[in-house]
Amino acid sequence: MTKSNRSKRQKGTKPDDKDININNQDNDNNERISFKGIIAKITKLMGNNKLDDMSTKDIFTQHPLIRVGKFVLIPYLLYYGYYYVQLQHPEYVSKATGNLINLRPAIYGTNTSRQVLIVATPGSGTVQMTNTLKSQLSLEIGHENADVAWKFNRDGTISWFHGIRFFNEPKDSKDKVKAIAKICNAYDYETHSNMGFHPAMYGPPVNRCSYRGKWDECWKSECYISLLKEWGCAVTNTCHDSHNTTFVKNLHQVRNPMHNLESLVSKYCIGGVDGLPAVPFWTYASALFPGYDNFFADSCIEATGFFMVLYLEQMVAARKRGDIDGFYRIEESSSCDVAEMAGLLSTETTIYEPNNERISKLCDKENNTSSSAQQVVEKKLNKRNKDGLKLGWEDLLGGAHGSKRKSGDKKLQDRIKKLFREFGYDESLIPMKVTPLDTHIEL
Repeated sequence: MTKSNRSKRQKGTKPDDKDININNQDNDNNERISFKGIIAKITKLMGNNKLDDMSTKDIFTQHPLIRVGKFVLIPYLLYYGYYYVQLQHPEYVSKATGNLINLRPAIYGTNTSRQVLIVATPGSGTVQMTNTLKSQLSLEIGHENADVAWKFNRDGTISWFHGIRFFNEPKDSKDKVKAIAKICNAYDYETHSNMGFHPAMYGPPVNRCSYRGKWDECWKSECYISLLKEWGCAVTNTCHDSHNTTFVKNLHQVRNPMHNLESLVSKYCIGGVDGLPAVPFWTYASALFPGYDNFFADSCIEATGFFMVLYLEQMVAARKRGDIDGFYRIEESSSCDVAEMAGLLSTETTIYEPNNERISKLCDKENNTSSSAQQVVEKKLNKRNKDGLKLGWEDLLGGAHGSKRKSGDKKLQDRIKKLFREFGYDESLIPMKVTPLDTHIEL
């Protein structure tokens, strides 16, 4: 660049056309050099600097991306195909082998009922029971999932959220819609995952939502569809319309209510017994029980306590109506006990016949006394109460642990004691006041 041009620029004058052309040529050259350099590097990294000389066949048989890609694509297709054939079209295998191999019939897309639905509050040992029924009885049981298109849940489901089908609907239909909106409009996926809910738990989405998206407008819409169908469907006898999720037996799993509450406090109270409930808990509790409006004012023990009470009271009412066939105490039950209540020891009530043949042998108390399935379920999985939190009756009184209720208020205590009697637990085994040395084994 000439001195005169530099002086022109210093005075703020416009550079002449020659300067512009020179600069543009330099920039174009730099861009071309840079672009070619990048292409060269990419080609080198791809493992072949003679890509232009390769035929189409060579590219698909020799190129590194294809060689590596098949190790990703083929396993994915095999994984997808395994579930697709096993759960949706097992008849393909029968046809391909001339009926030499006959897989278990599909339930997805049929009106076939599943064997059992077990409902229970969070913190009552559902993870442990699910894994025990799978490992000891080889049952296909889903935890918080009833999908039979892509999950091996053909024998049933254990779930706290499925309990909403036994809830009485709000008297005003507008209140029901508002309650459902409170859940479905919670756009944060973590809110739903922390509470163990997602509309995919009911099966493939009606709106064909992408499983790659954890939560978006499509899943939000699916949430409305699922909850409008599920909420109270057992009460209104419309569960047969709800994604074909009908069950031969509906059971209620219970745990000592005080120990259940200790787990809920450990899970949902941020900062311990004197802390505040986690936001996801607030969202779901206030939505599912719109008739109780104190969740945001209660202490954390009170909020989780009344949540548990309201849930259990709904299940008791459902059992007395005949919508739930029975309940069992997890502390005293074995896999065989649950199997018997689920109708698996009777040929008349077993959906999949091989289950009856296998489980009847495992649970034969006279000829198979060594079966682990006849032992009370172990207490070892999903230990929410890792710090050994233990509550006494005085911890439930008004004025304790941040409670704003009148000092000595017994509303929560009285309702939990009533549940002790309802389920056959001894309330005298719970101390009035707990010392730090007390501990209990967590489910």
